[in-house]
Amino acid sequence: MRTLALLIITAIWGWTFVLVKEGVAEVGPFWFLALRFLIASALALPLLFRRLRTSHLRDWARGAVPGAVLFAGYFFQTWGLVYTTAQKSGLITGLSVVLVPPIAWLCGQKTSGRTWAGAVLAALGLSLLVLGGREPLGPTGFGDFLTILCALAFALYLVLLDRYTKTGDFLSLFAPQLGVVALLSLVGAFIWEVPTFSLSPRTWQAILITGALASALAFFVLTWVQRRSTAAYTAIVLATEPAFAALFGWLLLGESLGGLQILGGRPHLPGDHDPPA
Repeated sequence: MRTLALLIITAIWGWTFVLVKEGVAEVGPFWFLALRFLIASALALPLLFRRLRTSHLRDWARGAVPGAVLFAGYFFQTWGLVYTTAQKSGLITGLSVVLVPPIAWLCGQKTSGRTWAGAVLAALGLSLLVLGGREPLGPTGFGDFLTILCALAFALYLVLLDRYTKTGDFLSLFAPQLGVVALLSLVGAFIWEVPTFSLSPRTWQAILITGALASALAFFVLTWVQRRSTAAYTAIVLATEPAFAALFGWLLLGESLGGLQILGGRPHLPGDHDPPA
């Protein structure tokens, strides 16, 4: 059940690479993120209000730390999409699956041999996606470099989320991290951009969909799942995101894959089931 839930939100994230790519063609990355996560935070407020009487400052601090790292990941990803394709962004973001096990190990978390094997196989599938076409999709430009920084941030976020969801109420962690992303994005937008609400219907559609589905729903599911999973295993399941990004990039934007890239479309999941709780 948890694996299915992760796959659903991964498919949503793969689809929204296309929406974000189209959105940042009209609006700056800070303002796009601000509007997206303001919507997500508003949707999370009912959960937050129910816990205001019992929450403590440490609960907000616990949500602020992964929220700041999540902001860095989304900022680099959204900024990178200004300069690279939706497919390349999705594929390079998948590097996080390779980075999670060593980061988790450095943070003192135990990772099973089966999970290490899954990460290696997922990395192999990602390599085929990135390097297997007629024209390699590897990091060759500024947008790709920004997306590599995004992958590093997302890997660290998964490790932090794994740690914090094991030590308290996961719902008290969910809403504050969305609010931190919205707040930091607003600060960046008012310093470096010119915020405006005069946007095309297409861009508003992208903001609403990414805010409701790819942020509020997706991070609720991710935070819920992470209570009984491991960062490394979650990363392996999320490694299917590049395949979804490639699929939707092809269906909606006409971007194409070729050669051995098709073989890399689905990383193997050892046993295809969740680890013991």
